[in-house]
Amino acid sequence: MGLNTFMLYTEDTYEIDGEPKFGYLRGKYSKAELKEIDAYAKQWGIEMIPCIQTLAHLQALRRWYTDFEELFDCDDILLCGDERVYALIEKMFQTLSECFSTRRIHIGMDEAHNVGRGQYMDKNGYVNTFEVLSAHLNRVADIAKKYGYSVMMWSDMFWKLAMREKRRFDKKGNVLIPLDVIEKVPDNVTVCHWDYGCKATEA
Repeated sequence: MGLNTFMLYTEDTYEIDGEPKFGYLRGKYSKAELKEIDAYAKQWGIEMIPCIQTLAHLQALRRWYTDFEELFDCDDILLCGDERVYALIEKMFQTLSECFSTRRIHIGMDEAHNVGRGQYMDKNGYVNTFEVLSAHLNRVADIAKKYGYSVMMWSDMFWKLAMREKRRFDKKGNVLIPLDVIEKVPDNVTVCHWDYGCKATEA
């Protein structure tokens, strides 16, 4: 087929033990279906990599998780620093580790533009967004490590946050991600770039 890797994107569309409302009415994959997909891909030499969300893009949960409403910071963003959030994320990893043979996973964490600016700020006051994001990433990476995963995540939050501060630009207009932020990226995390709209320019 000319493929050796397939990333299966899900938000809340997979079964989690003990969480019947996770993926409710969203056509979620059962654990048996995920195992079947993984086994079939292996026959063709294709590594199936789960591509999930562990920060934003989880708006659908708010339809049914009225008792979990307080687990959201604002918009579709989970409340960083809340232990109940990490308990839910651990259930995600536990399920996926049972269903996929790969030890690589993509944790999303993209487009969480208002992270730290809702309920998080009410509870903690203003905290630099880089610090909020880095702390959450390290917690998620620790959970991933517990299940033997190496992690990929999207890079947009790092450079978009840097763009907010004009001093983060060099003389050519390039975005400079602070070195202390880069140093806080865990060893088991690889940052992936995506871009829908920027035009390539000459260096």
